[in-house]
Amino acid sequence: MLYLGLFLTIASGFVFIHCLSVKFTLIEKVGLSFPLGMAFTCFLMLLLDQVDIPLTPAPLLISQALLMASLSLFVYFYRKDAWASLRELRFSLKNVNLVWALFILAVVYVEYMNFSKCMYFPPTDRDSLAGFETIGYIAAQEHTFKGLSLFDESYMPGVHGPASCITYAPLVQLCYAYVYTLGAETSKIIPALMYLFFLVAFYGATSRAAGKTGAAVATFFMLLTPEMLAWSSLSMTNVIHAVFASLSVIYMSLWFQTREKKDLLLCGALLGGNILSRNEGIVFTAAVLLLLFIDAVRSKRYWGFAQAALWALVPLIVWTLYKKLNGLYADGIAVTHPFWDAEKAGVIRSYMWGLYNQTQYYGWTFIVFLIAFFANLWFLIRKKDSLYVLLAIGLSSLFYVLILYQIDYKWDTIHNVLSYSAKRFLFCFVPMVWYFSLSNHAVSSLFRKMERWLTVSG
Repeated sequence: MLYLGLFLTIASGFVFIHCLSVKFTLIEKVGLSFPLGMAFTCFLMLLLDQVDIPLTPAPLLISQALLMASLSLFVYFYRKDAWASLRELRFSLKNVNLVWALFILAVVYVEYMNFSKCMYFPPTDRDSLAGFETIGYIAAQEHTFKGLSLFDESYMPGVHGPASCITYAPLVQLCYAYVYTLGAETSKIIPALMYLFFLVAFYGATSRAAGKTGAAVATFFMLLTPEMLAWSSLSMTNVIHAVFASLSVIYMSLWFQTREKKDLLLCGALLGGNILSRNEGIVFTAAVLLLLFIDAVRSKRYWGFAQAALWALVPLIVWTLYKKLNGLYADGIAVTHPFWDAEKAGVIRSYMWGLYNQTQYYGWTFIVFLIAFFANLWFLIRKKDSLYVLLAIGLSSLFYVLILYQIDYKWDTIHNVLSYSAKRFLFCFVPMVWYFSLSNHAVSSLFRKMERWLTVSG
């Protein structure tokens, strides 16, 4: 059943991409299939649970099959050119160069080791053991999410306390519950496959802006970033959030370059997955939708923005209603009025700057980012090249710092929260930064020239 479920998940995501457009490259379609398919599956699980259908194998597989059938019918009637896109299945060695091949082989080798390690070692991080992994496993045994025994205060005193796992965004827990329900012995297949497919999607998206050689280089160095390599191989839940958050910003940037509606709609769908992955993901949704709204006002074209916003916000609305209807609440942790605390602001500023300013966690990532920024400064000023990905990074950082400042750290110290929360947040920027560093005009033009020279020379 597990293999059938994973097939339906990947197939649903693959068909959904065709519902948006058949013009995405095959690499993008394959890479995005599992993350989007898993997001749809978890959304279905919430709906089934709300109407009291038990989360057992039969309802899960039937609902997935019905979803795939519905999406396939849409493609059949409204995407007449879908079959023509199968021509992308042809693989050609034309324009392949040695540099690209070497970096791709390096990515495959490192990811093979990464995948193996992720599948072998059990979850060890605190968040998984205290929340995600435990909740997913118990949900699979009790066939419900809203009615978990863990959420019963008489059984688990303090479950409604500040920062309780009862209000964690549900995607990771439901992913784990899904594979456990279908007979998996471990949940590790979820983070392992999520990261594997993400690498494919990242390469596919980056190759559109940076060329395939630049995309191969960006994928390799993104993969080797210390925190990315460590957390993905140890199945940290941060990886799943980073997949949706980073890809949503990347596709927003692609939309501003191409103005193709498919990129805008995909950006909205990924923002929906971002919302379901982590509560802090709201900062990325707010930043991206703000930039899209400003552009819609300037161009007076609101329909595309409305569609993207709908994809982004419906999961948030459904999850909020689900919590409200089922009593999934925790004591508030936010200070709801403006105030000034110079010491608190100084602690947050120092810690955030310290993370950006050292190489222990993120290696060369932000150093390369600064070099690429100054190399591309002329094109940024004159042509606004890569402007929107920079604005998205800046705005989401600002929003996140404001959230950190408004939190009342009554369940823990500010230093302890920052030590794991800020690192988890900056983790999402790693793919965005490597995308910018290799896709901006100054750098990508050099790689494209090198690509042509190597191809001709070869």
